[in-house]
Amino acid sequence: MKSNITTIQEAFIAQGIDPNVRPDVSMLPEIDKVPTLHEFERSVLIRALNSEGLDKTWEPDYTDYDQDKFEHVYYYDEQAGWSLHGVGDWRSYTLCGSRRVFRTREIANYAWEQFPEYFKNL
Repeated sequence: MKSNITTIQEAFIAQGIDPNVRPDVSMLPEIDKVPTLHEFERSVLIRALNSEGLDKTWEPDYTDYDQDKFEHVYYYDEQAGWSLHGVGDWRSYTLCGSRRVFRTREIANYAWEQFPEYFKNL
């Protein structure tokens, strides 16, 4: 897959968000600060990749059974750590996680290959 988004900064710019702005997490317990920031960045990244080349931001429609949604399926190995087991194709089932779905299998694979740190640190 060819994408113009190769950095997290480019994902922010593609979504019209200042790449230097992050949510204020100062009021959160220390243990929650970094995961909250990572989730925000991951959300922007997925939205940007899903919307690339479209006229508007792509949002999954969970009322549309016919709309494909793709999700990473991870595998953990004690020696190698986390790796991508595959990309699952979901419909509007309750099994499908709503925060990290991709518009196409190619986008899901590209996201893992280009930005693995955003998915290994869930």
